[in-house]
Amino acid sequence: MGLCFYFKADRMSCNSYWANYFRLFLYAAAFVVAHTMKHELFNGTAIESFTMDSFIKRIMLSAVYIMEKRTFIHVSFSPHHRHLEELTVALERLAA
Repeated sequence: MGLCFYFKADRMSCNSYWANYFRLFLYAAAFVVAHTMKHELFNGTAIESFTMDSFIKRIMLSAVYIMEKRTFIHVSFSPHHRHLEELTVALERLAA
């Protein structure tokens, strides 16, 4: 599975070259952020060895409840999420 799959580079969104170029740039930037997050936040866990497809489907697309307060943001995952411990550790690393 190549990068074309992740960037959705096999199609064009409109007739404008620059619109398609910008869309591919945004997909590439999002992929780099997700890849960096996978290796930095989940270092030393089983999630680090996931493929990017598995990482996106299992972690990035997880249902969460986000509560914004004046001085903090509370993120809640389902108590039955199979990667709850790893997600908690990753959020603690991100907050530090």
